[in-house]
Amino acid sequence: MAEVDGAVIGIAMSGPSQDPDATWGWQLFLLYVDAAHHGSGAGAALLNTVLHAHEAAAVWVADPNPRAQAFYGKHGFTPDGHSKAGPDVRERRFVRGPGTA
Repeated sequence: MAEVDGAVIGIAMSGPSQDPDATWGWQLFLLYVDAAHHGSGAGAALLNTVLHAHEAAAVWVADPNPRAQAFYGKHGFTPDGHSKAGPDVRERRFVRGPGTA
C-alpha cells in the first residue's frame, strides 16, 4: 500500500503464478495508483515492494491500456503474445525474465 499524508494512494498484490504455462514463479495480480499520483514514483515503489527488481514474473494488462503497458515495459516486462478476452475486457500478458519473447 502507498500512502501520502495518511491517505491511501495505491495498492499492489502479487503471488505465485496462476498461468498453467508459466516459466516464471510470480504474477502481479494488481497494481493501482490514483490518477492524481501518476508519475510520482508510487507505482514503481509498489511494484518493487511486491516483486523483486529482476524477478521473473507476469502480469495481465487490459488492452488497450497504453499507459499501463508503457509502465510495465519500463520495468522490463514485454508482451509474450498471449491474450484473453472476457465479456468486458481484453487482456495481454506481459512477462519479465524466463518466457520473455
